[in-house]
Amino acid sequence: MKPDPSTLIATLGGQPQVVTFTLDLLLAQGEQIQDVVIVYLASSPRYYQAARLLAGEFAGDKYKQRAIHFRSVPVQWGDKKLEEARTRSEVEAVRATFFHLFSNLKAQGQRLHLSVTGGRRIMSLLALSTAMHHFTTEDQVWHLYTPDAIAEKARDGAMLHVPPEEEVHLISVPLVPWGSYLPGLRPILGTSVQEIRAQGLQDSLERDRCRQVWEKLTARQQDVLAQLANGRTRQHAAQHLAIAITTLDSHKTEIFRHCQFVWQDEGAKIDIPFLRERFKPFLLGLGVV
Repeated sequence: MKPDPSTLIATLGGQPQVVTFTLDLLLAQGEQIQDVVIVYLASSPRYYQAARLLAGEFAGDKYKQRAIHFRSVPVQWGDKKLEEARTRSEVEAVRATFFHLFSNLKAQGQRLHLSVTGGRRIMSLLALSTAMHHFTTEDQVWHLYTPDAIAEKARDGAMLHVPPEEEVHLISVPLVPWGSYLPGLRPILGTSVQEIRAQGLQDSLERDRCRQVWEKLTARQQDVLAQLANGRTRQHAAQHLAIAITTLDSHKTEIFRHCQFVWQDEGAKIDIPFLRERFKPFLLGLGVV
């Protein structure tokens, strides 16, 4: 009995042959691949070149005379293509890309093959963790083993296909599909950090960061932070605290300075909306707001 039609999703860096080697091996196993989707970061011209080389292999939605549709999915962050995944917000953008891709394909009833050999390591890690939410026992994760000599010959797409006798082969990567075994967990597993914050919840790292800032502030600066985090405007906060708005702004500058230091690895924009998003759950926990 033939396997059901399926989709190959692959993380991509500068080595397009990783995708074609994987696809060739899956087709040789009898898999009925109908779609190939590559996910990549737009950080290097090599990545664009790799994507273009791959697209050329699927001209007219044909791959070696088989009907296979190809598409590329650059990771988006807002309205721009993401170049790197260094900060928490950028990592969340990568996770969200995989989350929506897997979710949409599974909603269409697709069987999925995930190749995690190409691209940045953070891409593979996030693809794996997100696959746990959506994959079923019918889906599969693969790593491609390529001998060093072949890898060198094929570097940068110089060789997109290898003869069957070469020692290139696929390794099945074990994955526990928690979303399939425990479907009630799916809404929780798929919740982003931003959604958690919007629900008034907070992870331990965020609590620790908020506490670091809070404990550095004077009593008056804490009052100002509490007012702004609770949604008051600068004018209303100043009136409520019976201080001049220039005094409030002076306290706000110090609050921002401490936040910039504590959240410097995230590269977040420090402003009043940031204070509301990050500090309101923390202050609710303290009973301050």
